[in-house]
Amino acid sequence: MYLPRTIEKEIPSLCQRFKVLLTTGMRQVGKSTLLSHLSEGTRAYVTLDDAEERELAENAPKAFFRRHPLPLFIDEIQRAPQLFLQLKAEVDRSDLMGAAWLSGSQRFSLMKGVGDSLAGRIFEIHLMPLSLYERFGSGLLQKPYLPSEEPAEVLSHRSPEETWSLIWQGGWPAVISLSSKERTQFYESFLSTFLDRDLRDLGSIEDLSVFRRFMKALALRTGQELRINKLSELTGVSDPTVKRWLRLAETAGLIYLLPPFFSNKTKSLVKSPKIYFTDTGLCAWLCGFSTAEEMLRDTNAGAFFETFVVSEILKSWRHNGLEPELYFYRDAKKQSEIDLLIHAEGKWHPVEIKMSEHPERSMIRHFGELSNMDLEVGCGAVICSSDSVRFLSDDVAAHSVWNL
Repeated sequence: MYLPRTIEKEIPSLCQRFKVLLTTGMRQVGKSTLLSHLSEGTRAYVTLDDAEERELAENAPKAFFRRHPLPLFIDEIQRAPQLFLQLKAEVDRSDLMGAAWLSGSQRFSLMKGVGDSLAGRIFEIHLMPLSLYERFGSGLLQKPYLPSEEPAEVLSHRSPEETWSLIWQGGWPAVISLSSKERTQFYESFLSTFLDRDLRDLGSIEDLSVFRRFMKALALRTGQELRINKLSELTGVSDPTVKRWLRLAETAGLIYLLPPFFSNKTKSLVKSPKIYFTDTGLCAWLCGFSTAEEMLRDTNAGAFFETFVVSEILKSWRHNGLEPELYFYRDAKKQSEIDLLIHAEGKWHPVEIKMSEHPERSMIRHFGELSNMDLEVGCGAVICSSDSVRFLSDDVAAHSVWNL
């Protein structure tokens, strides 16, 4: 069954302003399914997984476009980077907007080709695993999340046990209907393909078994500040190698690095970003949790819950065609912390993320520090496991992930 994706409602507008749309994202997040669904009956489709088509694209790009004229959807475009220059010539000769739709999973190699040839003509869509809205059929109703005096009431509330089951399971379209055994097989296949195909194609990883160990070390530290030396120690590779592997993991979409907030008036702040996996199911599998209950019992359960919330907020923006300005606040002495700051429409919105079912006013005690920095502060939120919306002040509401 096809599940509508939030970005669908933005694509007509994007096609009016850009000649090329590029949809990137991890393997099997639904890029091809989305674009095939939307392009049905309106444009031709060709995949460069087809050896004959790939050979034509590599050796005779002009002939490729004679065989496949615009408007066109090209899947797995990264398999023939030689095609980008000819694509530029084709779209420049045409007045047709939204003429070419592209998709690919190797963003690291894709964006180099885009930067060299299609700058100013292309818009990139970051597709992530299914959001809660998309998973339950309400994708077209999702808006970029901002704390509000009236939190959203689109999705039906689920119990904490059901929520944790979803956190453990993950948001890949193929995973949501799988058994526990099949889920394990999916993630093993996904990681093996990522390691053996994507990273080996780049020629940048000497020992894939060590990189697998590096990914597990990252998963165990999701929701925590980045410590290069600790990751280096755990994986047995140098600090420069850890930094290079982090860039690969981030560019591939596996992790999101949340930067720290800085202000001219706050010099004593942490400088390291925080690491978040973009899918808690993959994170749970790498950590070795065989059930949702085991994940919930872990001492790092709060970090996994925080990771889930941050990834859902990130999806709400990216799947609306926007890249959010997200930060976290923490002073160097770690006495004052705010889990998330969302900068939008000239205001700073503070967010605390707690597993608790019983939000308390003490959870927002550091929000006032933003006003002390002469920042324009908007509504705040405590995102927790509460089964109803509760106000902790006139402009701070406590609500669950089902009110995002």
